Amino acid sequence: MRNLLLHIQFDGTAFSGWQEQDGPRTIQEDVRRAIETMVGHEVHLSGASRTDKGVHAEAHAANFKTESAIPVEGFRRGLNANLGDDLAIVEVTEVEAAFDARYNAVAKTYQYRLQTGETRLPHHHWNTWYMRHDLDLEAMNEAAQLLLGVHTFGAFRARGCTSHTAERRMYAIEVEREGDSPLVVITVTGNAFLRNMVRILAGTLVEVGEGRRAPQSITHALESQERSDAGITAPARGLTLKAVHFEGYPRLGKPDLSAPKPG
Repeated sequence: MRNLLLHIQFDGTAFSGWQEQDGPRTIQEDVRRAIETMVGHEVHLSGASRTDKGVHAEAHAANFKTESAIPVEGFRRGLNANLGDDLAIVEVTEVEAAFDARYNAVAKTYQYRLQTGETRLPHHHWNTWYMRHDLDLEAMNEAAQLLLGVHTFGAFRARGCTSHTAERRMYAIEVEREGDSPLVVITVTGNAFLRNMVRILAGTLVEVGEGRRAPQSITHALESQERSDAGITAPARGLTLKAVHFEGYPRLGKPDLSAPKPG
């Protein structure tokens, strides 16, 4: 039995997120169906992250097992022939039998992109959050530093989040302008993320950048654990999964193999 790891890119605009569900189009279902067309048997596709509706990915990861002898490059070409233009397999690698993209991921990097300025640029509409006014990036970075390390992020998760703990480790958070462009990028790397967590972090930092809240308000939100003490949930279209890390970062605690890994 072979274990194959897929490196996946997608424009999430037309998808209802990663996780397969009855009715709406999802990345997991499209990829699974393409695999089954090639191998001729049912497969279980394990994804490293359950991205929300409208969220994009440059480097999602998922694995499946098969007895098919098709070479990895043949899988890449064959799968892409059966996928839409907004979804592609950029690489296929063979991994050890015990590897699981969900449980072996030790960290993920997301980027949230904003477009600022007097003129809304249409070609950025589906991958940025537009705001007419400029942002105080220095204040946003000051606030971001308060999120680093291990914290309980109860104030930064969506109501209805089912993760059994809100404790997460943030390794890096940076806010910077993309060259001389009107684009502002928030880059976040953490061991895992709660439901809507990155979008709430982005919304909170934007409120700091607008001067609507002080950087130190982050500390109060972390202490109170109240969702109302954090900022708004930023629109999904500005968020992109940039990387899934399988090594290089220590894991926060041992993975619970009896339940899906959060994030």
